[in-house]
Amino acid sequence: MLNSLLSIGESALNAAQAWISVTGNNLANADTEGYSRQYVDQRDAYAITRKPGAQGMGVSVQQVLRFFDAFLESSYVRQSTTTARWDEHDKVMTTLENLFNESNRTGISSLITDFFGAWSDLALRPDDTATRESLLAYADNLNTMMTSTVDEIHNIQREMTQNIRTNVDRVNEISQAIADLNQQISVHTIKGVSNPNSLLDQRDQLVRELATLVDVETYDQGAGDFRVQLTTGQPLVEGINTWKLAVMGPQAETREQLPPSTGTATNANLVFSGSDSHEYTVDIITGGGVGTAQFRVSFDGGKTWLRDEDGQELHFDITDNDGDGNVDSVLVKDVTITFEPEGQNQTIADLNFNVGDKFDVVPKDGLYWIEPTRGPENITPQIYFDGTDNPDRVTGGAIAAEFNIRDDNCGRYLDELNAVASSLIWEVNRIHSQGTGLEMLTYAQGEQKVNEKQPLGDAQSLLPYYDRLQEGNFTMHIYDKNTGEYVNSGVLNFDWSNAGLPGTAVTNFNPDVHSLEDVVQAINNGLVDDNGDPVLVYDSSGNQVKPLIASIVDGKISIQVNPDADITFAFGQDSTGLLAALGLNTFFSGSNAETISVNSRLHSNTNLVNSGQVNGQHQANVGDPIMAQNIAALIDKEVTISPMWKTSKTQTFSEYYANLVSTVGADRRTSKTNLEYNTTLSDDLAARVASVTGVNMDEEMANLIKYQHSYTAAAKLITTADQMLQTLLGLKQ
Repeated sequence: MLNSLLSIGESALNAAQAWISVTGNNLANADTEGYSRQYVDQRDAYAITRKPGAQGMGVSVQQVLRFFDAFLESSYVRQSTTTARWDEHDKVMTTLENLFNESNRTGISSLITDFFGAWSDLALRPDDTATRESLLAYADNLNTMMTSTVDEIHNIQREMTQNIRTNVDRVNEISQAIADLNQQISVHTIKGVSNPNSLLDQRDQLVRELATLVDVETYDQGAGDFRVQLTTGQPLVEGINTWKLAVMGPQAETREQLPPSTGTATNANLVFSGSDSHEYTVDIITGGGVGTAQFRVSFDGGKTWLRDEDGQELHFDITDNDGDGNVDSVLVKDVTITFEPEGQNQTIADLNFNVGDKFDVVPKDGLYWIEPTRGPENITPQIYFDGTDNPDRVTGGAIAAEFNIRDDNCGRYLDELNAVASSLIWEVNRIHSQGTGLEMLTYAQGEQKVNEKQPLGDAQSLLPYYDRLQEGNFTMHIYDKNTGEYVNSGVLNFDWSNAGLPGTAVTNFNPDVHSLEDVVQAINNGLVDDNGDPVLVYDSSGNQVKPLIASIVDGKISIQVNPDADITFAFGQDSTGLLAALGLNTFFSGSNAETISVNSRLHSNTNLVNSGQVNGQHQANVGDPIMAQNIAALIDKEVTISPMWKTSKTQTFSEYYANLVSTVGADRRTSKTNLEYNTTLSDDLAARVASVTGVNMDEEMANLIKYQHSYTAAAKLITTADQMLQTLLGLKQ
């Protein structure tokens, strides 16, 4: 009995000492980030059954554990990944909003107004050089503002890409660190005896940091059997094994229908060039070989498909119109797409396409999960045009925010800005190209580079304005260079069989048939008048010669007067849109906000700014303001503006740009609201987690006093047992 008391006292001393040690450790780590409050797992020791009944043998100290709530921790991790996403998103949206904020500075909207106002001034003084110079200055200011805005957005995109690479590297480092901790935890865990609390705390901290970068979830089977995976299911850590994420450059991937509809698998690889913020899904809608197969394109994973201005779904042909043995490249927005055989010994005649086969084009740096046996898997965050996330991709953390800013926000703003610039270029050039300045022309150089062998109305021509061309013709007027007197006028005849023969019926330009080479040939065959008779002029020897010579230089058309003829020329009415599309006699060069500029010839010679036109008497009067008036009137004209991926809108330039500014502001408000809401949720969960795992100084001090008294009581028990033993031994004397 006395031995039992000594044993009980000893166990009580050990327990009290353990509690005092753990309490002291809690107090020492009260301000240590990630530290979880610890406690002693103590239980009743064994009992001995004897009279007067079962008697306990003291207390057994099992192990030191930590206060931890797995449900609260996983809830906090899930919430923190969402909060981190919107925190990063809102930071960058603040910068983007400032780019479009025109409340306290001159911006694109006011410069558009100034630009058209300068045309109004020119209409009042069409022969004034200073007014022409002023117009060019306003145009340059507008162009510079557009291009600088584009540059700033591109800078943000580049910064996001760099941040993404840094964060992806950190994800891989954390994954490896968690795997290393799993190994250590497995070694140091002895069930019921030893629990490596500090290692578990370190692992939890790493998971929390990982969650701020990318959305993850965890599964803990105890000890080192711990799995971290993306919420889409791809593992990052499983025990001591790790998988990596990687940022990879632009690439294309084939998704074939199994089994193939024709019984033969598609044997084509998609090849592309160019870059874009969107991913392209290319879907085969008509099977077969080259010349038969067709495809359509989606920018949001196949939820919606590109449509033309009339709302019809755009279908692109897979052809070899130029007969060079290669599939013709097709321009889709900012990317050219073509196909080539998979096999080294195959030709395009062997190509076979199946309905339903898809090709994924990622014309940008993307995020991939690396699986050694199956290859990279695309997990790049993607937002559909309806504003929802692609659930099969990464959706949380700073990495998702940076991708969303780079691809969705910046991508949409660039598209909208480019749509405004593209429509501005087209509308101004459409009018300007049919006008005349203060002097006639001796040559004209096209500004747009095209695939010279392809029909100009097809996407294969690579002409930015291919879809705006119409069937018809345009007029060119010939004048005597020395006297300025009118000589003749003519149009193009695209009937080669009767070229140069009098009375030939005129065959007009057909955008679905005629290429740039055809346009050049039609000019070189000679202009024809309204009766189909050749338009000829005389050289210095009195011989009749054709007035104009055309050629193609680096994919651009060039027209000059016949050196044997002493003439000048002017462009007249154009029902085709060819002049504006090819950049002949135009005010602007380029096709979007990144490339827009004033035609360099106008800066060299302001007399070539077209304020007038050739009238019904074939005169081009110096004081004619009609073209300047028509261009100035564009400020109030509703025109078609579309970024291609959404329904075309008919608005004025100012209205459309104002909508863009409003969109940016609304996006910023959305990010701010989401940040505030999710921060509140995170703070609440953090407080709940801290209530479980955090160290309360008052509570620990009270515990210290409590366990100090417990230690004193245990010592008193041993002293009492000792005194009892001494008394018992004294009975022998």
